[in-house]
Amino acid sequence: MKPAVALAAIGVLCVLPLSACRSTERRQESRVYDNGAWVAHTIEAEGTTYPVSFWVPDGWKSPGAALVFLHGMGECGTDGRKQMSVGLPPAVEAEPRRWPFVVICPQKPTAPSEWEDHADAVFASLDLAISEGLVDSDRVAITGLSQGGHGTIQIAALAPERFRAAAPVCGYIARPGQQRHAAGWSQPDDPAVRSVAGKLAEMPVWIFHGGQDNVVPPAESRLLNDLLLSRQADVRLTIFEHDNHNSWDSAYRMSDLDRWLVEHTR
Repeated sequence: MKPAVALAAIGVLCVLPLSACRSTERRQESRVYDNGAWVAHTIEAEGTTYPVSFWVPDGWKSPGAALVFLHGMGECGTDGRKQMSVGLPPAVEAEPRRWPFVVICPQKPTAPSEWEDHADAVFASLDLAISEGLVDSDRVAITGLSQGGHGTIQIAALAPERFRAAAPVCGYIARPGQQRHAAGWSQPDDPAVRSVAGKLAEMPVWIFHGGQDNVVPPAESRLLNDLLLSRQADVRLTIFEHDNHNSWDSAYRMSDLDRWLVEHTR
């Protein structure tokens, strides 16, 4: 997968029309010199063009640490903006000094597809930031919320060698179509679920969930925590007892997640 991803990231300027190439080149220059702002890019993966935006902190010394952020179902699209509207990106904008990272925010087009269906786009986005000299490839963590929390689990398990830590927020383990409980969620004895947990156990993991979540049950995060503990993984579980599905507000604004990520991406 990795060679194809690299070629996709490098080849994007050749694939796009000339007018789009010029626009992308201007955005790259702006991103390098105009720190402390979001700047849009596009990447090509598996024949599809994806929007991706990078946040570069003010006074950034490249290459440095990075966070890959995977958005939820409600932020899918192709506008290149919605993926920065919920969760980590607003927290970074509100308190940028807490988050000394390049933040990489790809956008997947459709809600029915899962993030693992767009794994090449995630890796191409990361490879673009690395090729631009912004990111140290050995200092990358991944996080995401809801469908992006599921994506965090799955993408980190696909390539554990690429991530120093993972922080899924209100996520679920199994994808639709895998074995599930009668209530519709992950089976602890599902081989696919156990395989994902085995791969995820290779890195530190901090799991977040709302105790009152009526969209994705907190049992999903508790199961993931139990599976990781059974593998002697470095794992933490935080349940915000009064939060519903929007536990990302507490995870990104009220917890010590920023410090934990700094510690694990030094």
